[in-house]
Amino acid sequence: MFMARDKVDKKYAVEYGEPVGIIAAQSVGEPGTQMILRSFHLAGIESTISTSGLPRIIELVDAKKKPSTPITYIYLDERIGKSFDRAQEVLKKVNEVRMSNIAKRVLENFSKGKIKVILDVQELQSENLTARQVASRIEKELGKVDATVEEGGIIINMHTKNLKDIRAASIKIMKALVSGVDGAGKATIRKDDRTGEFYLVSGGSNIEGVMAVDGVDKERTTTNDVFAIYRLFGIEAARNALGNELKRTLKEQKISVEDRHLFLIADAMTASGTIKGVGRHGLSGEKKSVFARAAYEETLKHLIHAAAYGEVDPMKGVTENILVGKQIPIGTGSVKLAIKKEDLAKIKPKDAKKE
Repeated sequence: MFMARDKVDKKYAVEYGEPVGIIAAQSVGEPGTQMILRSFHLAGIESTISTSGLPRIIELVDAKKKPSTPITYIYLDERIGKSFDRAQEVLKKVNEVRMSNIAKRVLENFSKGKIKVILDVQELQSENLTARQVASRIEKELGKVDATVEEGGIIINMHTKNLKDIRAASIKIMKALVSGVDGAGKATIRKDDRTGEFYLVSGGSNIEGVMAVDGVDKERTTTNDVFAIYRLFGIEAARNALGNELKRTLKEQKISVEDRHLFLIADAMTASGTIKGVGRHGLSGEKKSVFARAAYEETLKHLIHAAAYGEVDPMKGVTENILVGKQIPIGTGSVKLAIKKEDLAKIKPKDAKKE
């Protein structure tokens, strides 16, 4: 519903018939070409912790289930955020440490039915772990085995000489979580120059597990994994996350795009209650217009399918009307005028000659 013009802030008003979708697409698409050019200039620079630029935009609008570089920004409670030492304590609780991070190698003794894990002492000390803690974790992970600490590593008695079982256990041991939050990734401490508080940045997206850690500020902690936010907080939160991620990615490239265009894209992608990409498997492929679907990708497939099933095209969109050469339903084309025959008869042409 449109309000009276005098009651609407002109900065945010949209005229009737305004092609907001096309303007949003142009507003993101045009600077997107500049992002491609910029990426060539940045080719020799060491890559940052996260995917940025055009690859990240493509990830977002295609609604990829998993980001190529998931990141979680973990903010701490006020009583902890100002202290580096206390931030380190939370870091140790969050930081995902697997056996592969602290073990040099695994030796299998099939004849005796034993496995020896040779530990990296320096890595073990840096993670503030002991060999006994690691052995306990192995026993919990495998079950029905005995793990004893010996000089240079841990000896695991499998109580079986079956080659398949021993090899499977070796693989499972190297993947086993020793400490931290499963899926949180490697975390580091950062300092906010503006507020002076410490926060954590981790290379994972298990935001639910991170929030369960004591000392983490649940209200500010977030992730760049839009689907993780959707699963935990719902579609409205996912919509906000999607719009903010688009905004942040463009801002990193020094590109300014009006927020309304970005959030209109986020609205369209989440309007159905789930997150859909803009491609042929999402919004473009689900358009009611046959011609609009055919204009995007797989032209022949859509036309043959429409002919086989007798589909009718309502011709109410922009793309399909351009294809057939009709007036597009935007701007003045969105207004239909009608006049009564009797009123038409009263209208006299200006250049009509006087009799």
